[in-house]
Amino acid sequence: MKKIIVVLGILIASNAIAQQDTAVAKKADTIKIGNMVIVNDKMDKSDKYDKPNHVVNITIDSKKKNKYKNDDLHINIGNDTLVSVIDDTVKVGRIRIINKEEGTSGYGQKDIASLLQGDFKKTKITIEKAPKKLQNISTNWWIFDLGFANLVDNTAPLMYAPTYLPYQSMLPATPSSANLKLNNAKSSNVNIWIVQQKVNLPQHQWNLKYGIGIEMYNFRFEQPISFSNTPGNYVYFDNVKFSKNKLFVEYLTVPVQLNFQSNPENKKSFYASLGLSAGYLVQSHTKQISEERGKRKVNGNFDLNNTKLATIGELGVGGIRLYGSYSLTNLFDKKLTSFDMAPFAIGIRFSKF
Repeated sequence: MKKIIVVLGILIASNAIAQQDTAVAKKADTIKIGNMVIVNDKMDKSDKYDKPNHVVNITIDSKKKNKYKNDDLHINIGNDTLVSVIDDTVKVGRIRIINKEEGTSGYGQKDIASLLQGDFKKTKITIEKAPKKLQNISTNWWIFDLGFANLVDNTAPLMYAPTYLPYQSMLPATPSSANLKLNNAKSSNVNIWIVQQKVNLPQHQWNLKYGIGIEMYNFRFEQPISFSNTPGNYVYFDNVKFSKNKLFVEYLTVPVQLNFQSNPENKKSFYASLGLSAGYLVQSHTKQISEERGKRKVNGNFDLNNTKLATIGELGVGGIRLYGSYSLTNLFDKKLTSFDMAPFAIGIRFSKF
């Protein structure tokens, strides 16, 4: 214990010399050891520890050394004694920390109240975390998005062509914007970003952010819309009432964004990103459930566009934030169909950055 106290005092002195404005703060009775700061709020106005150059004097009285006592250590800053180590007692300003190996109970137990003695009404002890070194390139794995999806119908009214209708039905033969509306509560967007990286731009507040992942859209139709690959990729009205009727579309996507963070050292600071994403169609299928047919799944391209370009952005604080995307390209292939629909999504993102 005695050796540790002496070593502690020497470390305090070396830290005070090496970090003049950090180890000894600009208040009396203040000391910083690693990540620990001990501060006494009471300060005489005559104290001047904010000088650019601190004078640290160390004196060790080795004459008192015996098997019970260690060297007496005194660390002085200017004319004041900041740290004093005498026997097994360490005094920091007006705070005295003593070693009490034998408590009043006689069992040799220590309690914190007996180890720390001083004027604690005017003294506070705080622990500060050392700031982490910001990296120029940061990597984040497995980011998850959960949100709502919908379609913006930009199709001109006169461009709706008659569609394939295999059954005579009371339903209209030509779909329109009203017929192709989605069930907003059940249409969803789920994204899984495998990896994302953030490259530092000036002062770590601005970053270039990019990655790769999977975007998945579930478009739930309110009307009995069906997709068929035979005899062609047609969209038509069906004569069956579906309890579930959706079109699933999946893209392999690469997003690139310009990112801003108000305080890079604080994970809970304001965060915003804006950029573009490019995606390639991986798979698409329809899934329908009805009493007449049961569960039915149809795989196919359905005249969908194989590529997707979208504007993307995110906004928030900490690890949970809002994200949004709006497609700049048609969901369908304009060369094969007259439909012009732009998917968009908005939701919550769970990410480290």
